[in-house]
Amino acid sequence: MLVTLLGDLPSWLNLDVARNAAVGLAVAGTILLVSSMFLLRTIALRVVSIVILGCAVVGLLHYRSVLDHCDTHSCACTLFGQELKGGGCKQ
Repeated sequence: MLVTLLGDLPSWLNLDVARNAAVGLAVAGTILLVSSMFLLRTIALRVVSIVILGCAVVGLLHYRSVLDHCDTHSCACTLFGQELKGGGCKQ
């Protein structure tokens, strides 16, 4: 019910766009991760930023592998509770 209140996903947001966006965000997160090691002064800020950005990068790469798996093994690729179109699914 909450999903219907938020609306539908845009028509351009399909499986390939979500997969490529996950990789692009992971690359951007890795660049931020490396730059934060050099730009931040205190050790505490470095550790906190590395942990947060590292978890984000790992999460994005895991989501991409989930999208790859659901594309090849089933048809239930979802984003925010709504099914993504495209990929190997017959629609």
